[in-house]
Amino acid sequence: MTVMSWYKKVQDSGKLTVASSATLKAGRWGTALDDAIKIFNKLMSDYGITLELTRVGDVKDALVVVDSARGKASFTFNGKTYPETLDGNGLHGATRPAAMQYGKKAPEIEKAFVFVPATPRIDPRNKKSREAGQEVRRYILVHEIIHAAGLSDSEHTNDDVFCYPGEIVTGPHPPDDRVQPWGGLGQPAPPYTLVSKTISNIKKAWP
Repeated sequence: MTVMSWYKKVQDSGKLTVASSATLKAGRWGTALDDAIKIFNKLMSDYGITLELTRVGDVKDALVVVDSARGKASFTFNGKTYPETLDGNGLHGATRPAAMQYGKKAPEIEKAFVFVPATPRIDPRNKKSREAGQEVRRYILVHEIIHAAGLSDSEHTNDDVFCYPGEIVTGPHPPDDRVQPWGGLGQPAPPYTLVSKTISNIKKAWP
């Protein structure tokens, strides 16, 4: 896959509405989502990209729906349910764009479904390890929101928040945990940064 665009009415508006599932609203992910939206919007503003996220209360009113997963999950679009699998203790999420194709035009995104691990742990292989701090959750969300904006795995980088894979830098306490590009190719966030490749690709989706 390559960069995809949202359907024209949304693209022209320069706005995406975001809502979280009921299970996400009350927990640490809910707070992290509010923070991630602010971080993402600041990045868009700083880099001159015409895209702004707005959080809404009902998933029916949202173009981007965020949910947590613990193993198996699913999303429904256009009357059909699609299964999803995500390690609930992992340190990365998954985003699935729901796109439609009309005539000979390229498929356009009509909705995006973001899944994050229910209990991200500093050692995903050890279920007894502690959960990662809030900055790790923010990092995961900002990364996945970039996917929701229209970028696929093919656009991953090595040295910004859209890197893959990310590497956790464990602190003495959860608030000190950070994520950085693997091997130290980029700095731990915050601050959150985008390299020219990511900026260019988002601008392709949001000209």
